[in-house]
Amino acid sequence: MSGTTVKGWLLDTHALLWMLHGDKRLSKNAAKTIDGELPLYHSSASFWEISIKLSGKGFDFEIDPDWNRTFPEELKRIGVPLLSPTIDDCRLLQELPKHHADPFDRMLICQAKRMGLGIISADKCIDAYEMMREW
Repeated sequence: MSGTTVKGWLLDTHALLWMLHGDKRLSKNAAKTIDGELPLYHSSASFWEISIKLSGKGFDFEIDPDWNRTFPEELKRIGVPLLSPTIDDCRLLQELPKHHADPFDRMLICQAKRMGLGIISADKCIDAYEMMREW
């Protein structure tokens, strides 16, 4: 789903990582949306997801051991503000239909819905939530 009726864009965790690493898996359309005029945001829920994945099998590319400092510093430098889940996001999560089981994606969906944002993500499951997704 695509469109311009959103106030900005929230980066899904993979989009955030691929953007920061210049990974070729970031689609041309996603890169265009990232470079567009609407504000771009990232979520602390993505850092939770990154830490859980790194404590397990990790990623298929190298992550800086100081990612907890380098990622936020780079995101601040390029002007991508941090959103942290609120109690209202958690309440919305309680009511969110269970089209998708990933807890991190579900929280990102709630944050985006509450703030009127779309999500930059390759994950087509997000489309079931009737919100704007760019990829």
